[in-house]
Amino acid sequence: MAVWNDKWFGGLEMPSHDCPNNVIGDAQSIAEEWLFDPSFLCILTEWVSTKEAEEVLGGLLWSGFCLRGQPDKRIAPKPVLVRLLFTEPHPADTLELEMQMREYFTRAVREWIRALLQYGNDLRVAP
Repeated sequence: MAVWNDKWFGGLEMPSHDCPNNVIGDAQSIAEEWLFDPSFLCILTEWVSTKEAEEVLGGLLWSGFCLRGQPDKRIAPKPVLVRLLFTEPHPADTLELEMQMREYFTRAVREWIRALLQYGNDLRVAP
């Protein structure tokens, strides 16, 4: 596995990345739109309350998850934006960026459901 992956799961300082700033800015804007898009929340409310779904969505997009709130015990899924920073090649345009983010989001949701079923109340959004 890549160094960044090991550091992510270990709760360690992440290495530098070469993701272009314009991609990061566009990804942040897309993620912020998704945060308030009911179609993303409704996927999560199948599993948790609406209030919890809002927090979980932040974990899926930005901060990730850990066991019992301990940052050194990170578990899958990796957040969409973290995966975007460290997965190459980086998207060439906004359309490709949004498609890649949707793919990462779908993957993250699947992994989150598995973790929720496995860990229950011990699964928390990472601080």
